[in-house]
Amino acid sequence: MNAPDRTSEDRSLRRGDDASQGPSSPGLPVVAVANRLPVQRTSSGWDLAPGGLVTALRPVMEARDGVWVGWDGGEAAAPERLPSMKIGLRSVRLPKRAIDSFYHGFSNRTLWPLLHNAIERPVFERSWWDSYRDVNQRFAEVVIDTLDKSGEALLWIHDYHLMLVPGLVRAERPDQRIGFFLHVPWPSLDIYPRLPWRNEILHGLLGADIVSFHTERYRKNFERACGRLLGRDGVTVRGSDVVLAEGRAVRTTASPISIDARRLAHAATLPSVDVGVNELNAQFAGRRVLLGVDRLDYTKGIVERLLAFELLLERNPQLRRKLALVQIAVPSRDDVVEYRQLRESVERLVGRINGRFTVPGDDVPVHYLYRSLRPEQLSPYYAIADVMLVTPLIDGMNLVAKEFVVVQQARKASGCLVLSEFTGAANELKAAVPCNPFDVAGLSRQLEVALNLPDDQRRRAIKSMANRVHHHDVNHWLGQQLDAIAGRGGVERSGSELHRP
Repeated sequence: MNAPDRTSEDRSLRRGDDASQGPSSPGLPVVAVANRLPVQRTSSGWDLAPGGLVTALRPVMEARDGVWVGWDGGEAAAPERLPSMKIGLRSVRLPKRAIDSFYHGFSNRTLWPLLHNAIERPVFERSWWDSYRDVNQRFAEVVIDTLDKSGEALLWIHDYHLMLVPGLVRAERPDQRIGFFLHVPWPSLDIYPRLPWRNEILHGLLGADIVSFHTERYRKNFERACGRLLGRDGVTVRGSDVVLAEGRAVRTTASPISIDARRLAHAATLPSVDVGVNELNAQFAGRRVLLGVDRLDYTKGIVERLLAFELLLERNPQLRRKLALVQIAVPSRDDVVEYRQLRESVERLVGRINGRFTVPGDDVPVHYLYRSLRPEQLSPYYAIADVMLVTPLIDGMNLVAKEFVVVQQARKASGCLVLSEFTGAANELKAAVPCNPFDVAGLSRQLEVALNLPDDQRRRAIKSMANRVHHHDVNHWLGQQLDAIAGRGGVERSGSELHRP
């Protein structure tokens, strides 16, 4: 149901051929809980679904007899295990009515905009909240049954769809080790309290032993919300712990998620990518390429990006035949009205720019692809891009930025990353050209800065950022998280407080 940023990699590698080894040391089994099962029905049967989370968790879950709990997508025949994957699958069955109100309603029209700084106004509908509680209860029941069958295990719950599950499980299994990871931002204290059910959500999350976020800022926002809103319930904040009235301490951490950099770098050098690069170089011969790769979501700043490109062409007529902007927009939540309206706005703007600046007999300046691309199709675009535009208005992390720098280094390319300061990735990829996407004129000027950087400066920046991603890859993140859930070790903080090994 949700479409997380994908880790780009070769399909054969994603299925496990020549798979890189994640943290696979022996340990307790892992029960992972997410909104969706990591499988999809294809023309040839059931297969592993694309997505960064399942790719990240697969090695360690296979090594530890893991089980994945998630919604079955309405497919009654969802398998209990794939032949190609040694992970158990436990389905949560949900009626269509619940999907409409829990997912399309509360998750995506209430929580999603609220957690993204209310960029789009959240809708507060009590019936949606009732459905959210009911669905979280259904998940908790399946989780508890799974834990009963698994014996001692680590429970790892993911994302905003399931924020009540930790508390529901804790009520039935008080000694269970529970971790929760939020893949989106946590807003500031002047935004979060708008939620009528704000305390219920906080108490739900505090059922975990550890609650983790991408950045220190999000962690502190959550900590402040607990201290301010739950003080009357006897909750206090001590350092990075939130201490409940009964004395149990919930640890909060900042632990930025990443990608499988080694696997992606290898996939970027495959012959199929060489073919794609040659084809794209021929298509855009004589033009420098600016690239955007996003889900079609109002948080991603696609409209602002297009307006900035339009301003760039207005100011620089000589560039109108020398630049091409490729915008890959992955379909997302077409049945939510705000997303349909966004698609209409983006496509009108693309048409306007092409209508204004296309020189008769020449190619259009904006190439707009409204579709998903397979990883092996996407890597060539990363490889040939002169400028990568990652300009969200707000983003929990943004793995596209990390994918780009890894592919560029693997291909020995010299592209430039323009990165919004409002992404979690900006805390780590400090050699990028920074931008404020709310300032369209300023963003347009930053595009010029990126285009005019010398090659040697671009290469140094790519190397620095790619090395950072390689050293703090998804396996590093996995090890931190599982050790923390198990009550061992520490978790590095992000941003200025990051401890580098």
